[in-house]
Amino acid sequence: MVGRRGVRRSVLGALALAAAVVLLAAAGNAAQRASLAARAQRILEALLVWRLVDELDLREDQIARIFPHLRALKYARIEFAERRLSAQREIRRLLAVRPVDRSQVEAQLRALEAAQAEFRSRRAAALAVIRAALTVEQQARFALIQETFERDTAALLEDVRRFVEQRGGRE
Repeated sequence: MVGRRGVRRSVLGALALAAAVVLLAAAGNAAQRASLAARAQRILEALLVWRLVDELDLREDQIARIFPHLRALKYARIEFAERRLSAQREIRRLLAVRPVDRSQVEAQLRALEAAQAEFRSRRAAALAVIRAALTVEQQARFALIQETFERDTAALLEDVRRFVEQRGGRE
């Protein structure tokens, strides 16, 4: 049997993807798609905040303190994903060339490790501020949902990104 939170996650995912589909289906050119993709991201943010508000029973003042850090966390996650993909592409390219230039591969590995370390640092800072804004009971609930919340957030962002890229190829 699917629990209440499982249903919420399914509904959240469906709503986010539906918003992206509706917004991007109306777009005729690249500029419109970019604008509508940004709107889809804002809708996604609102849905994620709604989920936290609902599951943690947040007050308005808590939402105001937490939201900027949720947004910062989202942007850190997006930036890290872009840096990671770029480094991975470059590593694959470097490994395909013979002989392999070890110094260039090592430089890309260091860049990848630096991106990971920066993301972990930014994530830890944002989560510390978020936790500080919560009551002990809310912190406990957040600890229980944090892993799935972050995984769901990353998956939704990736789904929207993939949809935008796929849609971008069609005119």
